[in-house]
Amino acid sequence: MTTIGFADLGVDADLVSALSDQGIETPFAIQSLTIADGLAGRDVCGKAKTGSGKTLAFGLPLVQLLSKAEPGCPTG
Repeated sequence: MTTIGFADLGVDADLVSALSDQGIETPFAIQSLTIADGLAGRDVCGKAKTGSGKTLAFGLPLVQLLSKAEPGCPTG
């Protein structure tokens, strides 16, 4: 079985490095299923148990998209 990494989902290298520094190497199932869609700007609706990584699944695409936005330009 092939392990999918955050970079495979489209997460920028600097964020992958920051995750690795925190000991987060591979995405949980909910993250693998939703991060790429979130990065593509699509709406995501996911359901998973507490502690399964939903917050990172939602937050990581948000952080990446905001880091690329122009300062002072609310539309990106």
